Parts: sequence; C-alpha cells; structure tokens
Amino acid sequence: MLNITAYGNLGRDPELKQVGDSQVASFSIGIRTGQDETTWADCSVWGKRADTVMRFFKKGSKVTVAGSGKIRVYQKKDGTEGKALDIRVNDFTLPAREAANDSLDI
Repeated sequence: MLNITAYGNLGRDPELKQVGDSQVASFSIGIRTGQDETTWADCSVWGKRADTVMRFFKKGSKVTVAGSGKIRVYQKKDGTEGKALDIRVNDFTLPAREAANDSLDI
C-alpha cells in the first residue's frame, strides 16, 4: 500500500452505500499533476466519517484526503488496459466555506 495525501476538487457528489454493518461514502477527486493534466482518484470513506462526507462534500469542493492508496488495473471498453488510483481515506479536510457555516461532529 502507498500512503497518499492528495489535494483536488470533487468530480461528482459523493454516494453513500451500506456494506454489511458499515456505510461507505465514495467520490472522485481530480488532482492537478501538470499544467494541463489531471489525475483522477476514486476515494472511499468508511464508518461515521461517511456521514460527514455526505453533509459537506459536493461536486467542485476543494478537499485534501490522506490514506492508503493502490493502483487498480482494469480493462477498458476498447480492450486496452487502464489504471486507476484508489484511496481508502483515513483523514480529510472539509471544504472551508461549508465547514465554517455548520457545527461539526466528526
């Protein structure tokens, strides 16, 4: 596993799913890796923190996430191999404007 800290913008609103007895919030962030290049990371937040993500994270929000990452290899529709960055988030910062307007229970 890789330890990753990444800063970027949410590409979509987070989605909440129930997995066994736990819930998981998933979302993607676009990370600028060059002047005109963006790398996308698929992020997941488990447990009580998933509720916080659902309250404050919205498409376009600027966030910093930290956690363990791995590269996932998959097959694209055209048959070629693709790679994706998955981050299991252990810590995150809230979008500044939204967090300042609400009390937190993290």
